[in-house]
Amino acid sequence: MDPQLLRSIWPVFSAETREQIQAIGSKVLGLEGPVQGREPDLLPSLKRLVHSLKGSAASLGLDDIEQVVHAIEDGLAAFNHEERLPRDTVEAMLRGLSAIETAMARGDAGQSPAVDGLASLLAALGHSVPDATPEGASSGAAAQGMEVLDLLEATLSALCSPDVPDRAAVVRTAVERSRTLKASAEAAGAQKVATLAEAAALGFTRMEPGGDSAGLAASDVAGTLVALRTALEAAGGAGAVARAVHALRAAPSPTQTESPAAQQAASGAAAPQEARGASDQVVRVSLKTLESIALQVELLLAGRAQQTRRGAAHRQLMDGMREVLMHLERASSQLAMAGGGPALEPLRAGVTQMRGLQKQLLELTKESHRDGEQLALVAQVARDDLRDLRMVPSSQVLEPLRRTVRETSARLNKEVTLDLSGGDVRLDRRILDALKDPLLHLVRNAIDHGLESTEERRALGKPEAGRLSVRVEPRGSRIAVVVEDDGSGLSPERVRATAVKRGLLTSEAAEKLSDSQAARLVFQPGFSTRDQVTATSGRGVGLDVVQATAQRLQGSVDVAFTAGRGTRFTVDLPLTLAAALGLLVRTGTAVSAIPSDSVNRILRLEPGDVGTVAGRVVARLDGEQLTFLSLAEAIGLPRLPLALDSGKVQAAALLTVGEDKVLFAIDEVVGQQEIVVRSLGRHLRAVRHLAGAAVLDDGRVVPVLNAPELVRAARPETRSAATETARPRILVCDDALTTRFAMKSLLEIAGYPVVTAADGEEAWGILERTACQLVVSDWQMPRLDGVGLARRIKSHPQLHRTPIILVTSLDSPEDRAAGLEAGADGYLVKREVERGRLLEMVRQLLPAS
Repeated sequence: MDPQLLRSIWPVFSAETREQIQAIGSKVLGLEGPVQGREPDLLPSLKRLVHSLKGSAASLGLDDIEQVVHAIEDGLAAFNHEERLPRDTVEAMLRGLSAIETAMARGDAGQSPAVDGLASLLAALGHSVPDATPEGASSGAAAQGMEVLDLLEATLSALCSPDVPDRAAVVRTAVERSRTLKASAEAAGAQKVATLAEAAALGFTRMEPGGDSAGLAASDVAGTLVALRTALEAAGGAGAVARAVHALRAAPSPTQTESPAAQQAASGAAAPQEARGASDQVVRVSLKTLESIALQVELLLAGRAQQTRRGAAHRQLMDGMREVLMHLERASSQLAMAGGGPALEPLRAGVTQMRGLQKQLLELTKESHRDGEQLALVAQVARDDLRDLRMVPSSQVLEPLRRTVRETSARLNKEVTLDLSGGDVRLDRRILDALKDPLLHLVRNAIDHGLESTEERRALGKPEAGRLSVRVEPRGSRIAVVVEDDGSGLSPERVRATAVKRGLLTSEAAEKLSDSQAARLVFQPGFSTRDQVTATSGRGVGLDVVQATAQRLQGSVDVAFTAGRGTRFTVDLPLTLAAALGLLVRTGTAVSAIPSDSVNRILRLEPGDVGTVAGRVVARLDGEQLTFLSLAEAIGLPRLPLALDSGKVQAAALLTVGEDKVLFAIDEVVGQQEIVVRSLGRHLRAVRHLAGAAVLDDGRVVPVLNAPELVRAARPETRSAATETARPRILVCDDALTTRFAMKSLLEIAGYPVVTAADGEEAWGILERTACQLVVSDWQMPRLDGVGLARRIKSHPQLHRTPIILVTSLDSPEDRAAGLEAGADGYLVKREVERGRLLEMVRQLLPAS
């Protein structure tokens, strides 16, 4: 096929083929299962799918893919429906489908979609590349084959004319001739001839509508007929082909007309009119185009919200205009009572003119409001329709797991029973696509790390086949994806030991972790309990991908386990990433948005409602004791005094995610509006409490908080773990790179996290957005020196308690006095750093470290 034409068709073919591969794989696995309870239509439907995929590949000239699918089709043809499909055959077919997927990936990247190891695949499927030169060929049959090609070429020439009487009948005749030739060629073993004949048939079919598409199809058919002529010459015209030629000679001429009933009977494969009409109602749309349209609709809705704000401002102006008119009329009346004057008539004329303008503006306001409401309704319907278009069943990501489980369990020599549920739950396509890799990691992790071997399960008294469950559970406006196994359960002791071995924690910090805290270490980058790298695990890449993906999708991931009984991973996600209602709250001077589906309620707490239990602040609500935190503190802002501190009523937001509930103190609810969450890019991807940012209808940009992560981080065990394992962070500021690096290395060897800055201004910017417990600064620096930085820190209401050490080459008593007067808590000469005085002073100023 012409490369340019193939590129234009490829996106549609790729999407359709991937759907077909998924369905074929599921049905093949179904044939391996018990015969009892099997769907009666399972085998016929599978054969239809395989035949359709083979025809599509053949029509595009993708010989490798066509041969693999043809081998699968032959294997199914010899299969008895009353038996189970042999295990070896299933594995060979699944391997063939995986090879096709790899070839499709090459095609998506613009490469040739060749299938690796084609010969071995065909051999495993009990098929071999057929000889294109059948024995017993005769030159006479070849000549008759050329006559058939002459007929097809004449038909092609006739169809290229704009005025073709009964175009559909001509196309059907050409298709019938091509497919009869294909069937006879297959019987004779001339596979190449059969493939090209099928491609010609499909090409003629695309010419039926006429127009530009017919012109493109004509070019394709012409190339196919040339290749078919070459193949027939090479084949020499087998006896079966010759018989087909004689049969084709008896077929009606393309110019003959037939009755509609006869045409439908002759075409055989032609779809009924009703079916054709139904298929015409379905079109494939590029996901990129769909996302672009969705963005425009969201911007339209945002524009409508801005128009509403302008309408409110316009009404205020109208009210002001009404008051001005009242004052002018009152002045006019008073002037008339006083005897009038030259200014009376112009004043009255002006009032009358303003009345007319006011009436016109009022009419325009009403029309604008009516048009705006209609526009808002249209935009809302369009957004709902687009949201429905983006929603696809979860089965699209669940069903491919059957093949993954089959291949992974066979490689690890384990028996695994997979249970899938929730496939009918519809999710945003973007969420579904992003879930593919995380689910793959979770399933492989469960088989490799969670489930025991058959011998171990037998010794423990468990069923020999391990059970793996993957389910999608709707939870209001959110969903939970749960991957659960009945294996040995996660081992906290092994996780702690691995974390220490890989340098993620010190042994002392690891011992302080509870079992649930230790379990979450499996989400750390680079974490793996495997000492050796295998095809399945040991690379330290996997579960950290799950957590990163969940956070990017405005969700969270959690793990629970029971020793000896199994492990459960739960990924909490929204149903859709489209625009949603956001609650705008203020903490201090900062305004943030919280997705409304996570906000259970807004309430006001009295001082008596809040207390301390086991060292943590809780609030009593409806008979429950809930964790109570400052939202500002939870998102890393400076902690401001709460209203409760002065005995006043405190506003609070109750966030609920699953069974977890947490109360966050806020200063004010600013409002509620539709928000479109935008990504903050890779630089802020590690900030877990942020889901993204949104532009409000007044143009302000506000952060959108990740409610599931805020609630998870507020759990008592999570907060205590963070407190126990965190070391004081130190800021090192020096304009000399060598000195800065030397002090940083010295402090990091001692176990302190260090951030650096090249001058005082850069250091001040870091302090404003990052919590640092101590500052080590040079004196002489550009822009802002160490003394100026010390004064600025000590005068700040939140940072004034942060210790600062000045390190300088200035060693006079006057310099020391100036530094200490500026607020420095320590003063060192640079030569004293190497003698250990810096670490000694750091430990004095941070005794808790």
